[in-house]
Amino acid sequence: MTKISKLLVNLTTDENTEGLLEKAVRIGQSTGAGIELFKCGYQSYPSSMNMVGPTLLENLQHQQLRLLEEELDRIAASFRRLQPGITTDVAWARDISDGVLTKVKRYQPDLLLHEVAEHPHLLHRILVPQDWELLREVKVPLLLCKERPWPDRMRLVAAIDPFHLHDKAASMDHEILEQARLLAESLGAELHILHTYASVPQSAIFDDSVIGDFESMQARIKEEHENRLVQVVQDFDPDFDLSLLHVIEGEIHQKLPEFVRDQGMNLVVMGSLARGMLDRLLLGSSVERVLDVVPCDVLVLKPDAA
Repeated sequence: MTKISKLLVNLTTDENTEGLLEKAVRIGQSTGAGIELFKCGYQSYPSSMNMVGPTLLENLQHQQLRLLEEELDRIAASFRRLQPGITTDVAWARDISDGVLTKVKRYQPDLLLHEVAEHPHLLHRILVPQDWELLREVKVPLLLCKERPWPDRMRLVAAIDPFHLHDKAASMDHEILEQARLLAESLGAELHILHTYASVPQSAIFDDSVIGDFESMQARIKEEHENRLVQVVQDFDPDFDLSLLHVIEGEIHQKLPEFVRDQGMNLVVMGSLARGMLDRLLLGSSVERVLDVVPCDVLVLKPDAA
């Protein structure tokens, strides 16, 4: 995605949609992108309803879809003064995430906006609610929005790993920087770039000569990470302000939320690579672990979306 031309806004609730739509309109106004509002509907009926025949059930389904269309049209109308041309669409699907994924394949948006719900810290990886399903399966850039509104002057942070050895991961870092810069320029935001790294703990070193110079070794490791980050960023943008680069020792799922809170960030841009099913159940991806605790919105990119 080198530009944003089409936004798809997935509405999952009947209330508190203003914050999500205000973010969509702000992106649409700054990029010239069109906006489509989408909502999935489904109504389960008692088993006794099967006796009335498929025609009546189909009529009831059409009636529910018309109500959804009217609801979306009312919402869209209230925002068209800010962003003319907002369109709407509805679908009927037993599984909401499946309905959204089908819509994404058909509409091919450049960005999908989805408001995340709060879930227990562990159960979401077993129960797989709709937002986690979208996070794992959608192929287009996914903006996971929380309730916190965006200020006039935003601060963005792109989280990358300049030591990626695989082509797919390295190309994702470039895509993260591209998308973060595009949004920062469009929204008039200040862009920061963060790299976290895990150093070797002293308890894991058995060479006495190394232990005696442990602090010096740690300083050299950090300097190596700092130099590598500068190299990657300058290759990407030679004019980037190096004072906006940050290298922090620690795990990203711990240090990134701390950084967001300390620096007052409004949006995180990061990538999500495929993981095995066992890893998903036991640990979750970096994005999933960050999303649990980070207090701001997160834009997730996938290799397939790059």
